Amino acid sequence: MRIGIFLAILFVMAPISGCLGSDDPDYSNFEGCTSDDEEEECAIDIVEDNITANQTTNDSNQTTTDSNETSVDIGTYQNQTLPLIEGLARSMNGEWSNWSSDTLFNQSDKWVLIQFAATDCGHCWNGAEMMSELHEDYSNNVTFVSFIINFSWSNSSLEEIAAFQDEANFSGCNNDNNNCNQRPGSPHNWTYFDDRDLYWLQEFHMSGTPSYVLVQPNGVVEWHQKQRNESIQDAMANLFTATGA
Repeated sequence: MRIGIFLAILFVMAPISGCLGSDDPDYSNFEGCTSDDEEEECAIDIVEDNITANQTTNDSNQTTTDSNETSVDIGTYQNQTLPLIEGLARSMNGEWSNWSSDTLFNQSDKWVLIQFAATDCGHCWNGAEMMSELHEDYSNNVTFVSFIINFSWSNSSLEEIAAFQDEANFSGCNNDNNNCNQRPGSPHNWTYFDDRDLYWLQEFHMSGTPSYVLVQPNGVVEWHQKQRNESIQDAMANLFTATGA
């Protein structure tokens, strides 16, 4: 009898209870939602669950959209298509101006050699003659671009970089040991790009200078120094002997 009375009271009280009333959200799927103190937690959980579900749906849609719109793998390692590169650059004896890599690819059959170098790098100083020789040998097939960086302990100005490129009179190259007009090799008759903030050095995953990347005419990386065990001289000889360079 007492059990019957107790059950009758429960049925009477159910419509005014916090979680089970017909006018309130149905919290029956949430464990422990049995008192007013727990209703707030259940409500918060519902919002969080909805947000998570919406974010998952949006992320999924974004991935699908990106997949539909982008059919290429963008990156800087081998077999990846280079992203757009923009910044200050200059030609030999020219002025610094805005430059974009979109002029390099899908415009001709020429490959692109990207070199990372620094005016205060001793290896770059000594290797400048080798770069002049590579340009002389392969410039009919390859466009050269040198990305010039600053080390944490150096502070090359645009004037110094230009003098390094042109072999012009400027005191301070090679870590302040030489005038830039003493640089080995001939003046570098190709584009120099300002990467003194190291942004693109890091994007290309390079850890030092000089470093090199060879890119196909369609913008896909063919040869990356960090992924190959050969010199840039051997790489270019192997690639371009076969293509008639």
